[in-house]
Amino acid sequence: ETTGCPYPHPPVMPQDGTPFQPSPEFAKWRTEAPATRITAENGTIGWFITGYELARQVLQDIRFGNSDQRTPLGPRPLVLGTPIGEETMHALMVGNVLGLDPPQHTKIRRAAVGRFSVRAVRGQRAAIAEYIGQRLDEILAAGSTADLFEDLALPVSVFAHCRVLGIPDSKSGEFAAIFATEDLKVGDIAYMIGTIMVSLLSDPAQLDLLRREPERIPAAVEEFVRFHAMFVSTHPRTVTEDVTLEGIEFRKGDPVWVSTVAANRDGARFPDPDKFDVTREAAGHLAFGNGIHACIGQQLARVVIGEAITQLLQRIPTMQLVEAEQLEPMAFAGDLPTYAPGTVRVTWDGE
Repeated sequence: ETTGCPYPHPPVMPQDGTPFQPSPEFAKWRTEAPATRITAENGTIGWFITGYELARQVLQDIRFGNSDQRTPLGPRPLVLGTPIGEETMHALMVGNVLGLDPPQHTKIRRAAVGRFSVRAVRGQRAAIAEYIGQRLDEILAAGSTADLFEDLALPVSVFAHCRVLGIPDSKSGEFAAIFATEDLKVGDIAYMIGTIMVSLLSDPAQLDLLRREPERIPAAVEEFVRFHAMFVSTHPRTVTEDVTLEGIEFRKGDPVWVSTVAANRDGARFPDPDKFDVTREAAGHLAFGNGIHACIGQQLARVVIGEAITQLLQRIPTMQLVEAEQLEPMAFAGDLPTYAPGTVRVTWDGE
């Protein structure tokens, strides 16, 4: 029986995992059912999805609304660095595609999607590659150590988003200040670059393979983001009408939390899923979500991640890992259960 509550008191979402070894509870739950009843911090009971196929279906199904923002962690304050007025807050909520359902979601997303299309992003590839090269020049000139998040990933992410969004250079500092606060300095680009390098620097065979055959990197990006998915839980959904999927009976009003971290480790979809393998065919992963709320910036992320990893491997062949906070469990980033990038300190031989 997969419906109803399998525990007398539904468990809370575990917080003992890392981007490299998610909580073992997720795999345990998935062997029992593709979704498990859990208790949020505020006492709300909802469904936590760990199975790949169910996660894929829920993310595509508009019967799982996106406007009720109840997270397993409970409400967290939104910190923007500077106080904002009521009118500005209203504008943020009205235009926040992550918290909207159609038709408002469709209207807002349509206005932005063109800037993040494959064609638009490829048009910025040369500028992004040049900026990454400049940042590496500065990093190498400064010494023989760096924090791959603060010194590379964060400024590169800011630059890439400014280019795609058309934010002028005169406003880039303001943009960076808003999106680099403690609660918001997350994102597939600011998190992935450092996290990927931790895995590669810890696996000499795969590191050497990509150095010898850098043409593999664009395809390997899919495995990079599958294995290192950051959303332990995506933005919450609420069931808008009774529906049964994969044997789970969802009732109207139920909160639903999809774990792309857990879904991407489902052995029914990805054989030997806990193995990081840059030669794996990883297309179809859910690291960027799925359906109408799939990450609008995923094409940008692919380009930036691929270019950054390529240049890092080419230009700093003696790089070694010194410290990576995320090798041990850390507090989640922001108000969603997402892995934080932490410090990724590396060193290399000086000239």
